[in-house]
Amino acid sequence: MMHKIVGALWVWVMLNGVCWANSLELDLMAGTESISGGIHYKDYIESGYYRIGGSVVHTDDDDVEYTLGSLNLTVGSDTLAPGFTCEVGVRGIYGTADNGGYSGDVGALGFTGEAGYLFPTDRIPVPLEVFGGLTWAPSPLSFADTDNYLEFNAGVGLRILRNASIRASYTHYRIDMESGPGDWDLEEDAFRLGLAMRF
Repeated sequence: MMHKIVGALWVWVMLNGVCWANSLELDLMAGTESISGGIHYKDYIESGYYRIGGSVVHTDDDDVEYTLGSLNLTVGSDTLAPGFTCEVGVRGIYGTADNGGYSGDVGALGFTGEAGYLFPTDRIPVPLEVFGGLTWAPSPLSFADTDNYLEFNAGVGLRILRNASIRASYTHYRIDMESGPGDWDLEEDAFRLGLAMRF
């Protein structure tokens, strides 16, 4: 676990060194049995923006335990409609999973997409935001002990400051594994509450 924390700090330091021009996004979410955190750098280009970064999630829920780290690169736009953002790209995932006596290594290079909408305060009195995302890696893009990877998340946030939001999210994981004695899957729902900050 310590080498993962050191790795996350190294990524943060490296990204912090190049983030003087645009924005850095940090998030930390926790639930009763899980915790997740991420750091992303966002830079604008002529046709929109690109976003690069990583995240880590750890869950220990009775028989189910998994730790997943991911790195992602997406391109997106926030000019299609006021308050609306969308992005697509690729995401690499690596980690470990245990489920009721079965265990294996998770590895995937998946397609990913995210969308969000910040409601204007002239429509509703509070600065409310909604967001969601999907990552899918079919069998040809899955490796280690993984045969298929699917992750879906959705959430809502309250923009308490211009650059900070309190967020509540739901994430569903479905990971098909081949680490025997037979095929097995990890299917998990996680509810988390936390904070997202933008600099």
